[in-house]
Amino acid sequence: MSDDLVKECLAARDEPRPHRPPSETKRLSLTEAYAAQDRLRDALLGRGERVAGWKAGFTSKAGQESWEVTEPVCAFLLASGVLASGAEIPAARFVKPGVEAEVAFVMKHDLAGPGVTAPRALQAVEGAVPALELIDFRHSGKAVGTDAVADGVYAKAIVLGGALTPLAGIDLALEGLLYEQSGTVVATNTAYEVMGNPLNSLAWIANHLGSRGLGLRAGDVVMTGSVSKILTARAGDTVRATFTRLGSVSVRFA
Repeated sequence: MSDDLVKECLAARDEPRPHRPPSETKRLSLTEAYAAQDRLRDALLGRGERVAGWKAGFTSKAGQESWEVTEPVCAFLLASGVLASGAEIPAARFVKPGVEAEVAFVMKHDLAGPGVTAPRALQAVEGAVPALELIDFRHSGKAVGTDAVADGVYAKAIVLGGALTPLAGIDLALEGLLYEQSGTVVATNTAYEVMGNPLNSLAWIANHLGSRGLGLRAGDVVMTGSVSKILTARAGDTVRATFTRLGSVSVRFA
């Protein structure tokens, strides 16, 4: 089944088209789902793709309950999907696009668990940037968390704000977000929404990757999870996230 599943995940990315979640026939364990994700990553690397970093998903308890998992989840980010603020991306490249406002870290040093704490994670970071994750809900029907994990947690593209902000003296838990869609304010939040502090998410990712024999590398971009609600985007929409000290980032769906 794993080979078929990887082929199905690749086809859904290429076309793009919805594919049936594996749980409709057999629910994967988390271990099986990450094994499928590893094979998907290997297949993409075999095509000449490059891993640019890693992401956390389902960082809120509500998200975990909704997706029927008991912890956050993790997936790789591809270099071909890294965009600069102000980018235009065709809505037709997505099955069903969603946008998440996030705090992204750029790594200064390699980092892998076990035993990584938020203070140790901070020491490995170059700085933070405002970011948008453009996810693609590639499953038809009702998917569960392990379906998402096997698919790469719906990663499609990330949009990064310009300047890197050093984190000395910044409490990221208090970092505020003003979230806008086509000029209308749709939410205000703080980065406390991400596991109490995005650095807690970074430490979780490092420990999780360590448990899989993987790790964060210097230069990696790390997306720490959604600070606010997921926005559904259509052609013509512009989404902007403005953070208190990190600055702003925007994308337009063409």
